[in-house]
Amino acid sequence: MLGTSLLAVSLSIGASAASAADFAIVKLDGSGEALLISSAPIAPDATVALQYPDAKQQTRCCRQLRGADLVADADTATLASDELLGTTPRVYKAKVPKDWADMPFIGLAAIGAKLQAHSRQSWLEVRDGAGITRTATLCTSNEGVHLKESVKGKPRTHLYLSLGYEVESPSCR
Repeated sequence: MLGTSLLAVSLSIGASAASAADFAIVKLDGSGEALLISSAPIAPDATVALQYPDAKQQTRCCRQLRGADLVADADTATLASDELLGTTPRVYKAKVPKDWADMPFIGLAAIGAKLQAHSRQSWLEVRDGAGITRTATLCTSNEGVHLKESVKGKPRTHLYLSLGYEVESPSCR
């Protein structure tokens, strides 16, 4: 059974970053640590605005981290892949206040400058500084989580994070 709820995450970044949006998977462990899986490096001047669960486990917006709070993690225990590029994605860790989530959550992050984000439980829509709208979705397969993004019908991002256990009700189609 999938023991995590989906958590959508939005991000706004300072003016020094590129204006095109990128996406990442975010995993909160419920005890003060966050894991971020990205296909591209994340700038230290980035501001990450995380949605968090309320008392009824509904997603609320937003808690913030700075890109400088993220530490690159070379730990091979994280089983993640960039399915589109066939490469190993970048993995970051960060300490977060324990009151952000009292149980594990997995969700989306958007990375870019001057972003306007709207999210729901399993998708995140972002309008970047150039006025381009991008949408990423999150779904579960038999043993992991997939982040998928398409632009004009063409795949742009497909990240995968293994959960290490079988999912009772996969949602990917």
